[in-house]
Amino acid sequence: MKLNNRSDLFWATLGEGGLVLALGIVAWATKQPVIFASLGPTAYELVEQPQLRSARSYNIIVGHLVGLAAGFAAVYVSGAWTAPNVLSSGLVPIPRLWATTLAAGLTTFLTLILRAGQPAALATTLLVSLGAMQSLRAAIAIILGVLIMAALGEPLRQFRLKHTRLRTTGYGT
Repeated sequence: MKLNNRSDLFWATLGEGGLVLALGIVAWATKQPVIFASLGPTAYELVEQPQLRSARSYNIIVGHLVGLAAGFAAVYVSGAWTAPNVLSSGLVPIPRLWATTLAAGLTTFLTLILRAGQPAALATTLLVSLGAMQSLRAAIAIILGVLIMAALGEPLRQFRLKHTRLRTTGYGT
């Protein structure tokens, strides 16, 4: 049975809020930044657009991991390790510009080859290439956050697939 619009509003809100809350609690309890900006759009896709290929666990995990690896590779290749963090400094040094450009292209290329498209993965690569999350601790937190989101989100995605009138998006289905 498909949920009606009022129930859909309730379950969508509860699902997305619940995913973010769960990650926030894990982050708070472990004192690790396992919640970060690119997981917001991932939660949205899991709950609001569960029929999209990019909402599948494979796409979420592989996409974000590719974004993470591409971000680190681009920072290394461009020599941006010591360049200021764009988000905290408000400046875009040339090495960060090149790192971001390379990381975005590499993420897109690899996710297409691996059939692991995940729009939020590009946000993950930007977090790394812009300098906001370019430490080993941050990389581990990203991996854990993505795995937790996929593990908690998949049952919600399945529930939404079974009980929601799916909206046509015109892409990725």
